Amino acid sequence: MKPSPEFYSIIDYSASNAEDQAKIASAFAEIQKEWVASYPGYGSARFLASTDGLIVRAIVEWETEDAFHAFERESDSKGRMAALERAFRELSTQGSRQTFVPIGEVRP
Repeated sequence: MKPSPEFYSIIDYSASNAEDQAKIASAFAEIQKEWVASYPGYGSARFLASTDGLIVRAIVEWETEDAFHAFERESDSKGRMAALERAFRELSTQGSRQTFVPIGEVRP
């Protein structure tokens, strides 16, 4: 059984409309697949589109905060940063990231 995530990186990307949301989610999903998903401790990335068409939220799950920081230290920062900058430029978007740890959950 896969362990529950203990750490989340949540990134909000700006969008102009719903059509742009799909393009942004697709581009950043590819970056996750190519540059992030193979790292130990990576859980998943989920992309949500706001109903007003203005935000794409990426929720990236990590097994631990240490796994996330190891990824940041060890990943090919130049290649990953170039891919991110290209996506930001081509899609006319910006991103802002925050990190979180779970403190509670309600289930049926």
